[in-house]
Amino acid sequence: MRKVKLFIAMSLDGYIAREDDSVDWLDSIEGSGDNGYKVFYNTVDTLIMGRRTYDWVFQTYGY
Repeated sequence: MRKVKLFIAMSLDGYIAREDDSVDWLDSIEGSGDNGYKVFYNTVDTLIMGRRTYDWVFQTYGY
């Protein structure tokens, strides 16, 4: 049986994206480096995200 880990980035109003579907606010983080995100991400084997977020990431970063 797999363990389920939940990592959510969300604004106080309950949304992840701006009205233009941008999630650029996620790039403005406090601390140094990626604050351990890479270590966490390396433990993930399945990623679920909404279609509009996926489209924005693909359009912005070309993944």
